[in-house]
Amino acid sequence: MFRRRLQPQSDFALASVADMVFLLLIYFMLTASFVTQTGVQVQLPQGRSMQPSPAPHSITITAKGEWYWDNQRIKKEALEGYIRAALTPQPQDPSARVITLRTDRTVTMEEVAYAISLIAEYRGAVVIATKRP
Repeated sequence: MFRRRLQPQSDFALASVADMVFLLLIYFMLTASFVTQTGVQVQLPQGRSMQPSPAPHSITITAKGEWYWDNQRIKKEALEGYIRAALTPQPQDPSARVITLRTDRTVTMEEVAYAISLIAEYRGAVVIATKRP
């Protein structure tokens, strides 16, 4: 006698979305713990670090005052030439302008400020590497 109109179903299956979010969370937690930095060993200062950020180049300053550009030992005076060569071509990708600064926690702020000022002079971006507390 009476006919019911078919209503469009407006339910959203949250169970499958929750499963996907959970799996992605596990994936990123596992892969984030497997990222390691190789090269020169330094004792990084503690800080609230989010995720390791991939940078095309890195500067490392050891406790002994040794300077490294991408794991190659250099003199402090030669650092500007390496930074100029890396940042002068004006790469279009902003992540290509990032340089990771890894320093031992005993290195003075004067040394850190020197490296940061050279990177800033050539309009680069600095990421300071830290370890989680």
